[in-house]
Amino acid sequence: MQDDKSKYGSASNHYLTALCEVAANNQLHVERLLRRCNIEPSAINKPGLRIPTEKLSRLQLLVWRLLRDESACLCGIPMKPGTYEMMGELTVHQPTLRQAITKGIAFYNLVVADNFIEISAQEDRAELIFHLPVPHADHKYLFAEMVLLAWHRYSSWLIASSIPLTKVKFNYAPPPHIHEYHYLFPGEHEFNCSHLSISFPDHYLSKPVKQSEGSLSSFMKRCPLELFRQYKSDYSLTSEIRHLLISDIENGLLTIDLVASALHMTSRTLMRRLKDEGTCFQQIKDVVRRDRAVLLLTQRSTPISLIAELVGFTDPAAFTRAFRAWTGETPRKFRAMHKEEIT
Repeated sequence: MQDDKSKYGSASNHYLTALCEVAANNQLHVERLLRRCNIEPSAINKPGLRIPTEKLSRLQLLVWRLLRDESACLCGIPMKPGTYEMMGELTVHQPTLRQAITKGIAFYNLVVADNFIEISAQEDRAELIFHLPVPHADHKYLFAEMVLLAWHRYSSWLIASSIPLTKVKFNYAPPPHIHEYHYLFPGEHEFNCSHLSISFPDHYLSKPVKQSEGSLSSFMKRCPLELFRQYKSDYSLTSEIRHLLISDIENGLLTIDLVASALHMTSRTLMRRLKDEGTCFQQIKDVVRRDRAVLLLTQRSTPISLIAELVGFTDPAAFTRAFRAWTGETPRKFRAMHKEEIT
């Protein structure tokens, strides 16, 4: 089993480095912040070195609090601490997702800018469109990404169902860490667009809100950590498959046919339902493999050839190719760049 400290997986070094640059630009003591999060300062600017998501979210929360701005001064208009939670308190009692989103949009347009967010629903597709007040203030698109994550994760959480993203539009060119978007924003991506937006099937707007003030408090206490993971309700097929793969990974990853059999459905049905949830079996398997490989490479001296076997590869060369696609580095170089205390 994966231990608790790695249950949220890891994040690209891009986010650590960019967040540290934001902190430095605002005269915060970066090294002191990193020490408080148990992150070695040497981890900055190491593209192949992934960071445990728990530690990254802790750092982000510290930056928010010290700057007294939930946008980390990246929006151009300050968002006082508690803004996101206040939006939650206004929306969690709404009967449907459509009404909750409408109320949330009205709130943010009141406290940020008149046209910060808008919603469009046509041709069976709903689109949430975001207009950043001061785009040039957004260092390396950190705020743009957090806005997309925050609205997608919160909307999914409200209805206790993972909302599949049919399309995500970015008003900038593909960034160097584009490989991370495959996991953060599952769905079709378009770059250099006129606006920033997420689209999803509009029938989700009619789904009832299933949360309460009590569960809202718990959700907000887990932010921003909650935003970095793909939200999956306890009843999602994706979540069930992920748990099956994690529990059996050291015995060899289950095939799609075996997983389908364990869930009492055909492989064709499984693939169709995963598509409805905005993912596929290979994507889930890659996330499980990547996170387990990262954990083994950073915590143990296990031979790389054995790690390849432990994450389901019979050929070490195939593992090396896959790991490079996931992280941008070979397993050997990745291990050399890491120290156990970073994880």
